[in-house]
Amino acid sequence: MENTSKAILPGPRTVKSQFLSFYTILLLGLGLVNSANATESGGRIIGVSMTNAQIRLLVETAVGGSYQVQSNTTAGGRFWSDALPLSAATESVTSVSVPAAGGLGLFRVLEFTNRSFWYDWRYYYEAPSLSAWGLGTTQNTYVHMDRRYEWYIDQAHTGTNSNANCGPSSVTMALKWRDQSFSKTAEDARNTYPMGGGWWWTSNIFDYLYLNSAPFTTSVFTGTAQLKGVLNESNLVILCLNTKYLTQNDASEERTGRFYDYADGHFLVVKGYRVVDDQVFFEVYDPNNWDKIYEDATPKGRNRHLSATDLEKAVREWWEYLIAVPSPGGGSSLAKASAWLKPVDPARIPHQWGR
Repeated sequence: MENTSKAILPGPRTVKSQFLSFYTILLLGLGLVNSANATESGGRIIGVSMTNAQIRLLVETAVGGSYQVQSNTTAGGRFWSDALPLSAATESVTSVSVPAAGGLGLFRVLEFTNRSFWYDWRYYYEAPSLSAWGLGTTQNTYVHMDRRYEWYIDQAHTGTNSNANCGPSSVTMALKWRDQSFSKTAEDARNTYPMGGGWWWTSNIFDYLYLNSAPFTTSVFTGTAQLKGVLNESNLVILCLNTKYLTQNDASEERTGRFYDYADGHFLVVKGYRVVDDQVFFEVYDPNNWDKIYEDATPKGRNRHLSATDLEKAVREWWEYLIAVPSPGGGSSLAKASAWLKPVDPARIPHQWGR
């Protein structure tokens, strides 16, 4: 005799950014358990029924975007698998069928409204612990340009000249972010422009981007609003700055500020920002990691948060420009597409170094 259970859910736990939201439901035996109350629409499971080993979800999504159903057999587990392939949302409500794993399953719906964005579940698999990370209590906005593959580089593992390889590491991260098939390493970049094993200059970054046919725009840096605007347009940003103006934070589990002693010229990649308690923090991939990790084994340089005030000062006191790399499909002329950029000729500006 077939077992059937039905329920209508208000859309449990939500993590909402400008580009993505997800909601989860927990199916336990024949019962359905909410994990939290939903406060926003989009990517929401609004109904569910189960017949034997088959679950049917009623999903509410934003028309024109894309969505994907994922599953997890362990409540609170970090590792999610795709229950269904990525699909276009052609209607506001869609009915989908997914298999039930032995009567126990946690399901969520990822919603994508920007084709170049992918939720980085290895790091942000649930609502962030803002206070524990040293950010604050209430998140107002979160924008980030992640990929569903690994593209972070710890310069500690980039060859003989690793101590000076923040430039080769940063430009290689940008190229990997733009193209998953890019297979060259930071050591390859260093070997292309050896510089006697010393610091790379911003001119080396330009040359390597040109060499690998990657479009980019060099712009005068005007401040926080500009950097947010460029990121909102799904571009990655390479900066050359002076880390002595970044507040050092040695708290082992906090994810803000500089986590090392080095205080001089340095390259890093800006990939997003958060607004928490009305304060702006930029999310960066900092290659100066040297195997430092948090308790959860996440590299400290991966998704570090720098206050907008610190970052502005660090840029203005070192090299007042930024290098914007567009996402795939962003075209070859980024300057014409963005009102935020103040393009300059890379050959006619002063250059600076980083290590």
